Amino acid sequence: MAITGYELVTVQGDLITVDLLVWRRYRFRARGIVEALLDLNPHLARAHRVSPFIPPGVQVRIPIDPDILANSPKRRPTITLWGANLAN
Repeated sequence: MAITGYELVTVQGDLITVDLLVWRRYRFRARGIVEALLDLNPHLARAHRVSPFIPPGVQVRIPIDPDILANSPKRRPTITLWGANLAN
């Protein structure tokens, strides 16, 4: 695994978990990325004591591995009730 950086994401919804964030970014189970995400975000351990869900408004660093991204399916824009959401 060759992590070259990270993306900063602000959680904006309810019932968001760490593995859901990784799924939304990579579109498949990326081996080792959840663990790397937890290493980059020690504040999530405190939030996880209360609930497995990340509270809205929390910023999370998602590690970027270009080798995994090269093989992942491409993102598709989704339409939400409030307009286009390209960050999915």
